[in-house]
Amino acid sequence: MRSPRRALEGVGSAVVLLTLISGLLCSPSAATAPTDQGVAVLTFRGDAARTGWNSAERRLTLEAVRTRGVGRLWTASVEGEIYAEPLVVPGVVVHGVPRTLVFIVTEQNRVFALDADTGARVWGPVSLGPPVPRDTLPCGDIDPVGITGTPVIDRAASTLYAAGLTTADGGRTKFYILGAIDLATGALRPGWPVVITPPASSGLHFDPQIQEQRAALTLLHGVVYVPFSGYFGDCGEYHGWVVGIPIASPHRQQAFATPTHRMGGIWAAGGIAADAAGNLYAATGNSDSSGPVDFSNSVIRLSTTPTLTFSGAARDYFTPSNFVGLNETDTDLGSSAPLVLPDLPGAAPQRLAFIAGKQGVGYLINRDNMGGVGKGNGVTGEGVFSRCLFGDCQGFGRASFSASAYWDSGSAGRLILVPGRGTQPAPCGGSGGVVALRLVVAPGTGAPTFDVAWCSPSMQDPGAPTISSTGTAGGLVWVVDASAGLLYALDAATGAAVYVSAGPDAPGRMHRFITPTVAGGRVYIGAAQTVTAYGLR
Repeated sequence: MRSPRRALEGVGSAVVLLTLISGLLCSPSAATAPTDQGVAVLTFRGDAARTGWNSAERRLTLEAVRTRGVGRLWTASVEGEIYAEPLVVPGVVVHGVPRTLVFIVTEQNRVFALDADTGARVWGPVSLGPPVPRDTLPCGDIDPVGITGTPVIDRAASTLYAAGLTTADGGRTKFYILGAIDLATGALRPGWPVVITPPASSGLHFDPQIQEQRAALTLLHGVVYVPFSGYFGDCGEYHGWVVGIPIASPHRQQAFATPTHRMGGIWAAGGIAADAAGNLYAATGNSDSSGPVDFSNSVIRLSTTPTLTFSGAARDYFTPSNFVGLNETDTDLGSSAPLVLPDLPGAAPQRLAFIAGKQGVGYLINRDNMGGVGKGNGVTGEGVFSRCLFGDCQGFGRASFSASAYWDSGSAGRLILVPGRGTQPAPCGGSGGVVALRLVVAPGTGAPTFDVAWCSPSMQDPGAPTISSTGTAGGLVWVVDASAGLLYALDAATGAAVYVSAGPDAPGRMHRFITPTVAGGRVYIGAAQTVTAYGLR
């Protein structure tokens, strides 16, 4: 635990570092309002609920992909490894001309804006300061560490917010900063960046030496929420943190920390989901608890009004009944982010969330009353409904690491698309890939459940799927198999592969947290140090 004195010393050092970093950044300029109100991807998975569904895609239709095929349109190189999902904004006025821009961030703490048509740089790199070398950190698997989590965009203010780890002295001192960048020019907004120095929470003090920021940012009612976990290897007494940074007064920061002895990080690439009422849903990883409930391996509901708070009441968290076993085997429930589902008409309860973690179990959770510790056997009977999706779910394996998605198909029903590894559930016979779960209402009880609608072809290590459709018609599921280095387009109604990249069209080397972005007739993938756009041939 960091002492209060060290925390105060860190604030003083942060001011010095901020002064040094500010000199590296572009001068501020006024916001430029977009003129085109076309489809934009402003946050991870496209919305705060993390559905991953673009329902207004009119060019990449199922029929068009089947008849014309898909190919690589352009590839652009950037400086630094890409872990974040590309974000897309149409109608950004650059030198008087509206353009569609693709925004990329890298581990070199650099931000880029690329032209969506050609991949050419419109501006960038814009630096948020020197990244931190891996050998100055207690553990980890990224080198160097800069911007890892997917940024978030305020389109009305034409501003991108990105969080990065930086240093002014080669890594001896480290600070997280949040930058606010003009979409049209790459210039820094006045008063930014700000150093992330949250107040103490649960008697804990934030220490950037052992906390890692790798989960997506969320923007809600004028506050940017930044999640934190620990580094790969679980070194040090890190905790899960959510830091709220009000845009109008960024130095008045809010904080929640998981009250574990240690660990309980919020590390999944999907970050935090939010509902229409302004509640946040964060999933935590394992801790070292062997009995007492400490909100590790849990889904936690945080209130945001009037400030960021967690009640600790059973209605505001869900913990599987086998959480001790999950803790002991490093089987994180929080290896993926919660998915906030649209309200179900006629079902009780109507407001649900879904999550599937490393164990391979999928859970439906009542968002109105999350229920506290589950009452099932660790696989079934947990939350509103649960069942095994990948493998046998008995060996505490490594099944799901990526966010699920949602698609309302109309005639085919409401589907949850879950990526994972291991044996697919019956009646499927493959291994790994995407499993589509159909939300149904149990006869007699009226309780919501799910059954298996279809499974994709087998995959080694699928990432988070993205769905594109025109309304409810002609859905396509876009997903990468990181180990095989392939991009798939699946028929969202059946799971059949409509397109599989091959030869020169294959994305190449990827990690498992890659998420395709679909907007304006293109699929964007950031992998290694390149961005690739795919579209109709």
